[in-house]
Amino acid sequence: MVQQPDSTAATGATPPEPAAALRRPPRRRWGLLLLLIPFVALLYPPFYATVTPRLAGIPFFIWYQFLWVIIGVCITGVVYAIDQVREGAP
Repeated sequence: MVQQPDSTAATGATPPEPAAALRRPPRRRWGLLLLLIPFVALLYPPFYATVTPRLAGIPFFIWYQFLWVIIGVCITGVVYAIDQVREGAP
């Protein structure tokens, strides 16, 4: 078996750290549970499968789902912001 030359010694670079040393300690991400809210709200269609009440002539079934799309975007933004604060990003 032939020994390979150590390229880090010739360039003066530090050797790479093992992958285990680069891993962060596990942390809890309770904010991710917020992402379940829109999922649960739309999980059972018979709950919201009605025509009334109408909103500007749009049946409840349609505007309820669209409302949850908007709410889901807001919740995703909040979860992202929480994650960024925890990471220490500006």
